[in-house]
Amino acid sequence: MTKSIEDRLRALEDREAIANLKARYCNLNDGGWEGGTHAHIPELLDLFVEDAVWDGGPVAGRAEGKRNIAALFTAFQAVPFVFHNVMNPIIEIDGDTATGHWHAIIMATDPAQQALWTFGLYKEKYVRTPRGWKYRRIEFVPAVNAPYEQGWAKSQFFEAAGRDYLSQ
Repeated sequence: MTKSIEDRLRALEDREAIANLKARYCNLNDGGWEGGTHAHIPELLDLFVEDAVWDGGPVAGRAEGKRNIAALFTAFQAVPFVFHNVMNPIIEIDGDTATGHWHAIIMATDPAQQALWTFGLYKEKYVRTPRGWKYRRIEFVPAVNAPYEQGWAKSQFFEAAGRDYLSQ
């Protein structure tokens, strides 16, 4: 069955709204050049539904619900510099729900002032709300977390990176 122009337009608008949600997420977490990182907790929490899950795996921890996500991201303020680069989005929309898959390169300075490279995959679930698209789940699957000086080629890759990362 051929989709109507209205359905096709809505799909494009939904995809763009989800891409903007991801961009806002990155911008609200990043910092270190003009103020601290993770400095916009109330705005960040507004991107999530109440019972959302944020799962950063073995590197960054896991939180369920906005209150716990706020506590986790408040703890992340100890990181003096972070800069997310996300790319290669695969966004699949199914009515009022959607999934997303993004590649990420994250540059950060840890609390001990060591520069780090983190590469991984964001696997996400979204839901349409009366206030627009929101996160239901963010899972970050790390591939490598390496000191800048060492580089990623000489670092241990995480076992999780080998699993089927396109499955949601």
